[in-house]
Amino acid sequence: MRFATTIAYAGLLTLIATGSALAHAEYQSSVPESDATVKSAPKEVSIVFSEEVNPDLSRIVVDDSAGTEVDVGNSHIVGGDAKQLAVGVKSLQAGTYVVLWTSVAADDGHKLTGKFKFTIAP
Repeated sequence: MRFATTIAYAGLLTLIATGSALAHAEYQSSVPESDATVKSAPKEVSIVFSEEVNPDLSRIVVDDSAGTEVDVGNSHIVGGDAKQLAVGVKSLQAGTYVVLWTSVAADDGHKLTGKFKFTIAP
């Protein structure tokens, strides 16, 4: 019985230890915030993820309400913090915008996608 308990305990520890290795770079926060209404147009959109992302495979796309891409296509890590990704945007007018993001975790390559909206007030 003691041997079975030891084996079960070792298996549990293995699952706990590998849990962090199986983590994904999840959306934590953004500027502008999800569903926010802002008074002035941002010059870029940035997202903070729960872990470091691979900057070559992760991307932020910003579309206007007609589905036209309005970012400048330069998704990049912000200030050496590989948990924060940003993209510049063209001159935005009042309206609603959709941010589509893809994160690929730097440590294990797991991919996530998501989206949110923000509005620029007239």
